[in-house]
Amino acid sequence: MAVDGQTATLDRFARLPFMRRAATWLMGLSAAVFVISTVMVAFTPDQTDRFRRLFDGTVIEMHPNLIAAVFLQPQDQATWVIATCVWLSVSYFIFLIPRRFAGDRSLPAADIGLLVWALLAGAIWPWVAMAVPLVGFLLCVTMLVALIAVSNRQWSDGRLGKEPFIGVFTGWATVLTFTAFASFIDDVTPLSPEMASLVGAVLTCPAATAIQMRMPGNAFYTITIMFAFLALAAAMINAAPVISVIAVLAIAALTFLLVRVTT
Repeated sequence: MAVDGQTATLDRFARLPFMRRAATWLMGLSAAVFVISTVMVAFTPDQTDRFRRLFDGTVIEMHPNLIAAVFLQPQDQATWVIATCVWLSVSYFIFLIPRRFAGDRSLPAADIGLLVWALLAGAIWPWVAMAVPLVGFLLCVTMLVALIAVSNRQWSDGRLGKEPFIGVFTGWATVLTFTAFASFIDDVTPLSPEMASLVGAVLTCPAATAIQMRMPGNAFYTITIMFAFLALAAAMINAAPVISVIAVLAIAALTFLLVRVTT
């Protein structure tokens, strides 16, 4: 009861006019930081020699075992499409904030805090993962957990769980989290990258099912994951055909989930 009372007090404080404006700016700023950061990560490698020198002349390179780099630094049309969809959905959310989540329709304080953290963690973790994959992976996990919490009807007012933006962002975060986990397994165990990818794919499917059940009716989540696996299959078809096959099998498994959500 004490926790409920504290939450109610926090929400009343958050709904004060100046706090509403501050929350609106904070969500918009966090989303903008996410877009700018991930765009910078994507364009870090030069398309001619694979790497690009930054302002101080140093070379920034993704950790060689980071499988998630396929999505963070796109190299083909499919991965560029998924990255662009994420950027557009988050940018659209910035456009929606003053229209749908301002004034009397502002979100509860807990939802705002979780969403801001998810966006900031999504902006920070790729840079951390370049040097320390484990720490980057843990940040990625917190991003996904925050998005699950913010879309859960039991922990919030449920509005965000219905937004296409949340479906796309959470789907992208799910794939990145489990590919980062596969990278961690590949880094600390004698398993091959193919076996590590298989473990990641096997875990992704039931996790996606559980998360989708917390976002009923938001098919954008499963569609994003399926397209991400399709992009992974296209990106790995020459370098690692086994990973491509694993990705295609994951798409087949997720098809049943998509049918369940849309019917």
